[in-house]
Amino acid sequence: MKIGRNIFRGALAFSLLVTGFLTSCGTATPLSKGAGSAYYENNIGDFFEAKLSNGIPVVFKRNSGSQIAVVRLLIEGGVPFVKYEKGGLEGITLDLMIHGSQKYSYQKIQRIEYEKSCSISASASKDYSVVGMNCIKRDFFDVLDVYADSILNPLFLDKDFNQNMKIIRENFVSNFADPSGRLGYAISSSVFKNHPYASTTSVNEKSVNNIVLSDVKNHHKGLLNASRMKFVIVGNFSTDEESSILLKLNEYFGGIESGEYVRPEIPEIQLDNRTVYVECESAGEIGYIEGIFKCPERASEDYIPFVLASMYVDDSLFKILREKNSALYSVGTGVVGARKLVGAVSLYKVSKSECVKDMVLEAISDFPSSEKEVKARLDAYKNKYITSIFESSQNASGIAGQVIGSLVYRDSATEYLYRTSQVHDVSAADVFAAYEKYFAPLVKKSPSQIKWIVLTGKGNTEKFEF
Repeated sequence: MKIGRNIFRGALAFSLLVTGFLTSCGTATPLSKGAGSAYYENNIGDFFEAKLSNGIPVVFKRNSGSQIAVVRLLIEGGVPFVKYEKGGLEGITLDLMIHGSQKYSYQKIQRIEYEKSCSISASASKDYSVVGMNCIKRDFFDVLDVYADSILNPLFLDKDFNQNMKIIRENFVSNFADPSGRLGYAISSSVFKNHPYASTTSVNEKSVNNIVLSDVKNHHKGLLNASRMKFVIVGNFSTDEESSILLKLNEYFGGIESGEYVRPEIPEIQLDNRTVYVECESAGEIGYIEGIFKCPERASEDYIPFVLASMYVDDSLFKILREKNSALYSVGTGVVGARKLVGAVSLYKVSKSECVKDMVLEAISDFPSSEKEVKARLDAYKNKYITSIFESSQNASGIAGQVIGSLVYRDSATEYLYRTSQVHDVSAADVFAAYEKYFAPLVKKSPSQIKWIVLTGKGNTEKFEF
């Protein structure tokens, strides 16, 4: 067996598709590294990378002082590999994959999780999926055996599939009837129409009754492709322990073949300025509104200045729509997408339908008029941005999430370590320029630079003039 080794020491809850800026950590290509990155220097020695005999990369991140160990299997691909008519298939496959295996029944897995205070979980997203395990270090190899057998040898029983689909259908009906959930579906269908992201991570109105167990079994075979897989392991392991883990991983997963895989090309998201009105009976007279607009991609040098500019805009939105006019419950900005992005303004539970669009444009216009004014608040916003990015890194799961974000979107396990210096390097002039480029055009009423999705109760749409 040959194992290669290279050692080197926002958003609002109501929208299912809008992601806050602050936890975003991925791009397609690296931004500037930033000068004098102390965070990088303090952490880079905790990493090493290796490969299993079939080429699957393994990234270790040491987490000194912690007795919690995590493993994350990253499977690239995401929704571009799933037709809209089968939307949600990958998530369903992952759920059933950890619902009993040849060696471990679901009841036995539940008992192990209870007795060892461990967990095995899975999730699907736009560009990739993750299968993870968390456990106390002393139980690592026992839990790893359960984890590996779940991935490689799931039972996929008819009764489990039928029960799972029953719950999924019930949840879909509930979500589709709920204004928050229904808006998420409307955003997906209108923003990603004719785009690789058009397929959904959860079931949709076409797929909810269109997925059968044979779809799950076939999809699982496609997931077991060494060309799509990477492991991330975070724990307080010694060099000898890391070597033992590599040997065990190779024993489990080294036999997986490398099939054909080309990372999907994701084109820019095209927007029109036509307003979409959606009626949802349970919304009554309340509005749930999303404004979608062009924003920089995460690979762009404009991205971090854009994020910082959005913090000024967020404060103005809250001040004018919530505090001054009591027009809604909450408001904020974020991004929609994954490898490709668009910006979003989210208006949650709008109770004043008259002139709410004008209030939004007024708030966007209420930006500091000079670089000097921008500078007065810039350090506070930088600190907020940095804190929100790294607050999750206080535990092993959060660290693994940061590493995965860097791997998926920047092709580097350690690129996220530069984020602090990248934020600090942004000047007031950069933020002012980002506002002028991405936010200032939004206040032009004709032609509108924002695509609005407006959801409210039946017969109430005419009250919202967008």
